[in-house]
Amino acid sequence: MKTPLALLLCLCLGLDALAQEPLRVGVELQPYRPFYDVQDGEYRGYARELLDAFAAERGYRFVYAPLPVRRLLGDFLGGRLDLKFPDHPQWNADRKAGHAIRYSRPAAPYVDGILVKPAHLGQGQARIRLLGTQNGFTPWPYLEEIRAGRIKLIQANQIDSLLRMAMSDRVDAVYLNPRVVAHHLRQLGLAPDALVFDAQLAHVEDHYYLSSIKRPQLIAEFDRFLLERAELVGEIRRRHGL
Repeated sequence: MKTPLALLLCLCLGLDALAQEPLRVGVELQPYRPFYDVQDGEYRGYARELLDAFAAERGYRFVYAPLPVRRLLGDFLGGRLDLKFPDHPQWNADRKAGHAIRYSRPAAPYVDGILVKPAHLGQGQARIRLLGTQNGFTPWPYLEEIRAGRIKLIQANQIDSLLRMAMSDRVDAVYLNPRVVAHHLRQLGLAPDALVFDAQLAHVEDHYYLSSIKRPQLIAEFDRFLLERAELVGEIRRRHGL
């Protein structure tokens, strides 16, 4: 029989092996700065810095797998990923039914809402007949209007395409994240306030989460990291304008 010391050594070696095993983090293959982006195959932005800080402190090795949104969910539910970011309990709830998904504490605050040209600010919802948003986005506050046919939803893969549509009046407004829109407007060489957030219209203020099916204990560790290293997390958010 193994001695208690030997058993303890085996346990420690097992935990160390787990910590060194590369963990696949499924992320979205689309530009969404300042939250995240993929450039030349490399995952970047706020999410990368936050997750890297957690991994470095806890001794994990993360391998980021940028995937199209639909495939990302399929690979996650199929057990081919250890972690997924971003995620939210409301997203694709029907497809997630029956899966034991563990969600972290809030990892990134966000606002999604209506952005219009400054001349239309404060004119209300009634003028919006064509609403643009990104593929994979759900404009939750306007679903009833969309289903009733009072608003037609126009979706595009690229945020830049949506912004050009709004600037040329091919849509009446876009439903996106104001910080992301400001970043993309600058990238297009336009003023960051060429489209403005109408806070008087219905919008969503919520958070993104880290999630896992295979590694619930890692989510618990991430929660502790968010609490214990709140100052560091705050610094990372400020660096990325969040």
